[in-house]
Amino acid sequence: MLQRPFELGADVSMHSSTKYLGGHSDVLSGVLILRERGALFDRISAVQTTGGAVPSPFECWLILRGVRTLPVRVRAQNASAAALAQFLETHPCVERVHYPGLASHSAHAVAARQMSGFGGMLSVQAGKDRQQSMAIAGRLRIFTQATSLGGTESLVEHRASVEGPATHAPENLLRVSVGLEHIDDLKEDFDQALRG
Repeated sequence: MLQRPFELGADVSMHSSTKYLGGHSDVLSGVLILRERGALFDRISAVQTTGGAVPSPFECWLILRGVRTLPVRVRAQNASAAALAQFLETHPCVERVHYPGLASHSAHAVAARQMSGFGGMLSVQAGKDRQQSMAIAGRLRIFTQATSLGGTESLVEHRASVEGPATHAPENLLRVSVGLEHIDDLKEDFDQALRG
């Protein structure tokens, strides 16, 4: 997914470089990028300096390693997520798919204007309730049940369970981060899990 926040009027762009920038699920880091050097930059820089919040050289190397493969990984994850979303949207065992690349998504037009790809993340509502949805996740063989995103491996999580009792997530919603596995394998895995 390519988005240019500064062209859309943002002053600060915040990234969890733990995710797509690192890309291999092995570093913990974050990045703030400011449009221009000025008072806000100086305040943030002062907090960083006094707090000592700087990554180690090894963490920096891990992020650099990930950035070198970022374009290739993101293109592949975008393509696979779009194909998986289209497949799931027509699956008889799926209630709903949430993915901005689908024409049926309520924010599709906005996403199409602002993004050059629709990302490697999607959510799917399947099963009648929490128990059935979690059973579907449990039957997946390629997708790992884990709370993260942006790595080379495909992940799935039951979002309401992760968020806890105050969640607004539907009880049958699974959040999916698409990795680099072959799309045919991902479709087949979801198909067998949905059909139980």
